[in-house]
Amino acid sequence: MDQPLHTLKAHQLQPGMTIHEITELSFDFAALDEKTLQFLKKHFQGAQAIVGTDAGEKSVSVEELKQFDQLQAITAIPPSLKIAKIVQGLPEQLERTGFLEFRVEVPKEVDIPPDEKKAEAPAIRVASAEAKKRAEQKRVEVKRFMDTVETAAGNREKASTVIEEMMDLGRAGTVATGGVEQMVSEILQQETAPAMQAVAGLRASDQTYAHCVDMSVILQECYEDMLLRRKKEVSDSVKRFTLISGFMHDIGKSEIPKDILESTVRFAPDSKEMMIMRNHTTYGARILSDLGMHKTTINVAHYHHVKKDNTLYTSYPDVPFDRVLPITRLASVVDVYQALIGKRRYKRNWVPGKAVEYIMKLEGSEFDERMVGEFVESMGHYPVGTLVRLSTGELAFVLAIAPSEEPHRPVVAVVENAQGELVSHHSLLDLMVEPDIHVEEVVDHYEHYGESEDQAYRIFQSIHIP
Repeated sequence: MDQPLHTLKAHQLQPGMTIHEITELSFDFAALDEKTLQFLKKHFQGAQAIVGTDAGEKSVSVEELKQFDQLQAITAIPPSLKIAKIVQGLPEQLERTGFLEFRVEVPKEVDIPPDEKKAEAPAIRVASAEAKKRAEQKRVEVKRFMDTVETAAGNREKASTVIEEMMDLGRAGTVATGGVEQMVSEILQQETAPAMQAVAGLRASDQTYAHCVDMSVILQECYEDMLLRRKKEVSDSVKRFTLISGFMHDIGKSEIPKDILESTVRFAPDSKEMMIMRNHTTYGARILSDLGMHKTTINVAHYHHVKKDNTLYTSYPDVPFDRVLPITRLASVVDVYQALIGKRRYKRNWVPGKAVEYIMKLEGSEFDERMVGEFVESMGHYPVGTLVRLSTGELAFVLAIAPSEEPHRPVVAVVENAQGELVSHHSLLDLMVEPDIHVEEVVDHYEHYGESEDQAYRIFQSIHIP
């Protein structure tokens, strides 16, 4: 070693320095979990770890670390390790991971920056306390959400099957809604609608059945948010009613032959098949009326394709826009959004962030401006499940949308570092309290993770929030 070691904080690290020890770690390392162990053993091969015990401290190799060990420091880090060499962007990543103080070798040509944070201690301490409080609240919310993702994916598949069975029975002359009502009860009891909404954007759906499910949970979440913003009560009966309206909005397609409904051909606007397809709203209104459904559920099924400018070809049936109830106007927005993010046999599906941008361009012509505003406020500019590139070069999934006053600052979990490598330790970042980091762009997860359509979902589902 040519140079003496200096003790520096993460924000003082500069490219060219070499890490020999990590002497301060966040509380995330106080009880090691399996994912953190994998991260440490991958990136710190050959290093030593200082572990707290009832008898004091002991030194073990990183390879000997076990689950629930109390990691206090990492020493004797081989300079040959990739993580030991400070490059642009690495200090920020290290700090977010929970590595806070280091013993480093500093080449003569590299200046050690002053510890500006120490000089501003009083102001920073206040901001840090507020940031920590918000970060902890978001961590708890996000962890609760992530714990439901796997169940939500199962519910989505199960509900899609229920819709298909209901429509098949409808073609045979009998519409039975018992399966839908039971599925709605399960979704409400397990509180999986928010996670089902995220899964919808990550796993391309089929043409009709999952579309009804996805549209239903998105509509319910947006409608509930809209009512809460108006300080109105949202009872379980309101949630149930909204979910059922979404599930049943395309029930008229049960009278459309399957060879048309599931065709891989995009029909011409004036074709016989398209005329049959356009009649599904009228069929649906009749079916729901015969079942004695609430007039609002019938309105959603009958008028969810009516546009504000009803001279558009895509607007049907031909009725004045004032016949379309507010919930149906919102359903119209949600229906198109899901059609964009959902898989179609004749088109490429969009990712959620791009679909929201497109929806915003249609307000005033196709959609009620107020309902577009309500939709965007609920979904966020970057809906949960959107893959984004950060200004650090890292890729992250959005886990909580940004507040309306700062719509471009969501809560994200980093899944890929700036070098394009998947990470096993997922840093949770609230961009509201990370002013130096921002979203650079929305990334198409189907293109980026091209191995299979489900790869992005698998990565999202594996995010671990300690």
